[in-house]
Amino acid sequence: MASKGPALDLSSFTDLMTCILGVLVLIILLTGIDASQITVLVATPKEMTSDDKRPVFFECRKNQLFHISLDEMKKACDAKTAELQERVQGNETEFLKQAAQTSIEVAGSRLDYTYALMGKFVLLPNPEAEGYKLESYLNETPEMWFGSRLAQIDPNTQFVCFLVRPDSYRVFQRARALAWFKNINVACELQDEKNPIMIGPGGERMYMQ
Repeated sequence: MASKGPALDLSSFTDLMTCILGVLVLIILLTGIDASQITVLVATPKEMTSDDKRPVFFECRKNQLFHISLDEMKKACDAKTAELQERVQGNETEFLKQAAQTSIEVAGSRLDYTYALMGKFVLLPNPEAEGYKLESYLNETPEMWFGSRLAQIDPNTQFVCFLVRPDSYRVFQRARALAWFKNINVACELQDEKNPIMIGPGGERMYMQ
């Protein structure tokens, strides 16, 4: 019967493989951590906070532009308050009852009057309203609807905030391009198709692009 040769000692080989696997795991972990910290750069102006500038709002809906003017909404609320007070003749209970049932048509949307009394503007889109169709930002002049509103903006103290619905990204791109051409900073917030727009205390900070 043939004799067996000397037994192979694989402990050194096993230790070597363990070390290699440990190094590979460490490399994978370091690569993952480094990748998570990479900032993706896009061809847009530098991001800035909007602490020192006031927003001018435009809603992009139905591939059209709607100007959401805070001043116009305040004036509409003041006029509605005066109307209700005259109607109820000082009856506070009746005033609150009618206020809860009141909405105001403004900027192609329905403004919730009750929230407005608390200093927050809540706008529900009016599907029948028609806005401004910006066909080409290159042909938009200061005498035209959107151009005239941009002409009233002071780039040093104001910026434009676009509230963009899912069906209106193209008109947003045209309007943003014109604002950039006028050296006006721009912010963008994506909105759901039918959700209300809320402007006022307790909201998120906006960033300019």
